[in-house]
Amino acid sequence: MKKIGFLDLWSPKYISSTIVLWVIWFGINFGYYGFVLWTPSLLVTKGFPLVRGFEFTLIMCLAQLPGYFSAAYLVEKVGRKMVLAVYFAGTALAAWLFGQGTTESQILMYGCLLYFFALGAWGCVYAYSPEVYPTEARASGQGWAAAFGRVGAFTAPMVVPVVYNAYGKETGFSMVFGMMAVTFVIVAIVVAVLGKETMGKSLEEITGDTTAKTM
Repeated sequence: MKKIGFLDLWSPKYISSTIVLWVIWFGINFGYYGFVLWTPSLLVTKGFPLVRGFEFTLIMCLAQLPGYFSAAYLVEKVGRKMVLAVYFAGTALAAWLFGQGTTESQILMYGCLLYFFALGAWGCVYAYSPEVYPTEARASGQGWAAAFGRVGAFTAPMVVPVVYNAYGKETGFSMVFGMMAVTFVIVAIVVAVLGKETMGKSLEEITGDTTAKTM
């Protein structure tokens, strides 16, 4: 079997899948780690005690479980592409609403939605990523996409305080989550426009490779 290297992933045969996966992995890592690591501290800037902020974060984290299980169920019912696009769009909307929240009930409700959709998207990403490449490119393709995602996970926690401080206490909170919302909107659009639907399809149908074996 031919060894697929980094440059091969950007050849005409694989470039569409590579672009989609790199955007997905970078976006979800940047957005997720941007808000997960900073939420308790940012809630303090909104006037909530630190203990209260951690309490809210714990409750929000519990909302990840139904998000994950609902996505796991839906990917086999309506398809990977649809679930990814909808859950990323849902994450974007929830991030924006969370950034606009002012009361405890709003913060908690929108935060739960944010964690619900974010982890649902995560679960679908792991199911979707190996399916968009033919067998010989699967390991390299997914590996490089995940590696690029780590760049997002590394940079987001550093970008958040910069954005917050640039806009100040009054609007910094909403601007941070507005940035997250824009990130997830971009990912949702890329998936909807360029993503391939892989549910129930053979490798030939997904990749256009007539030499591929049926999945």
